[in-house]
Amino acid sequence: MRKSGQRFFTLRPSRLLVLLIILLCLSSLAMLWLLPLPTTALLFMTMLLPGWCGHKLWRDAALRLPQSVEAFRLEEKDAAVLMLRNGKQLQCRVCPDSLVTPGLVILNVALGERRTVRSLMILPDAMGRADFRRLRVLLRWGETPDQTPL
Repeated sequence: MRKSGQRFFTLRPSRLLVLLIILLCLSSLAMLWLLPLPTTALLFMTMLLPGWCGHKLWRDAALRLPQSVEAFRLEEKDAAVLMLRNGKQLQCRVCPDSLVTPGLVILNVALGERRTVRSLMILPDAMGRADFRRLRVLLRWGETPDQTPL
């Protein structure tokens, strides 16, 4: 049986996520201006999009907002606990639509009874290489009793 510390993951700010969010924002702005919408609607949406981008950058990439997830722990079954920067711990459940690839983990979690879903985009530079691999293995295949510790 593995110790619980091997199911605990600490996140750090991600430069790759900063780059990805900025590219997403710029490409969204370009696509927005190709739509046949009135100029006032385009201007309104053009002002909203950088606000969304800034919020995502500060909360998810730089981990500077009080709601930023600084660490999380995977519990038995699909349970998880998110540790926020403001000290709160949120009980949640890992959703089956989470994505695990060699270079990206999108961890979708349902937050308690509120039925809201939060997505964590975790890139390799957000944690150590060994921790990122361990996270991918736990999410993809889970943990069986016959496994030996890493």
